[in-house]
Amino acid sequence: MLRPVAILTVLLGLTASAQPPSAARERQERRVALSSGPSDPVPELRVAAGVLTALVFDSPLDRSSVELEGRERFRIVDVGERIVALEPLVDLGPGERLGLRVRFVGGAAQERGVMTLVSHASEVDTRVEVFHRRDSVELLQADLADMRARLKAQTEELQTLRALRDSSGPVGLFVSGMLDHRGVTAERILTGSKRANGESLTLVNGTSFRAANWAFIGVTVRNDGKKPWAPGTARIVSARGGTEVGVLAVRSSLPRIAPGEVGLVLIETEVPSWKSGEACLLELLDSEGTSLMTISSMTF
Repeated sequence: MLRPVAILTVLLGLTASAQPPSAARERQERRVALSSGPSDPVPELRVAAGVLTALVFDSPLDRSSVELEGRERFRIVDVGERIVALEPLVDLGPGERLGLRVRFVGGAAQERGVMTLVSHASEVDTRVEVFHRRDSVELLQADLADMRARLKAQTEELQTLRALRDSSGPVGLFVSGMLDHRGVTAERILTGSKRANGESLTLVNGTSFRAANWAFIGVTVRNDGKKPWAPGTARIVSARGGTEVGVLAVRSSLPRIAPGEVGLVLIETEVPSWKSGEACLLELLDSEGTSLMTISSMTF
């Protein structure tokens, strides 16, 4: 005759085989320290059906003293000198917790360790380093190694950011081929253009820039209208031939320029087909295509 525990094991095995596969969980490796007093939290270990969780202890275990609640619910419970391997037949239910108690070789009664097994919806522990004291040298050394690794990663990230910053300067322009021996032509955009009816932006100052294979215009404008303004698009047309240059992007230093506020607007364009320094018309429009500022004569 089968003993009750054996019958339960068979039933649990049938239930496990009938259950749909568990949702994919993120497998994690981490370390925990056992509670050193009644006020310390008990470490939680996250287990899942079909996943082996290995607990690696920093001190030898008294193998005969290892106690696991609901042991019959586990497909694998293997206790070694410093390792406990666990694999449940089925996931633990929501809010369900099983206790795991260990004792270290040669330790006093207070050298017992208590942990709690749970199932998590999206995470499972595959390897957990367990330290029997929070102030153990091994734990402090491991934490120090982690800190050094994070510091090294942050230092490398900072160096990368610095390289990106440096590459965005004149040297970066030269390396990328955006700046050659022909250099950059810059033309000031003069203020004083008469504002047309309905236009709400006023030019404060501006400069146009042209190189061999790139060009852009930067204008500082003041919103003299009654509504906030966000960049829409722009038109740049040659005064001599009426040729329009392609506008690649229009950006502002502010998401929206409020009434009375001053903001910088950058207009990235294709390289004009006309010669550098020729007169052209610049028009800033809102997202609906309404003209908000016109500079009738600027050099580009």
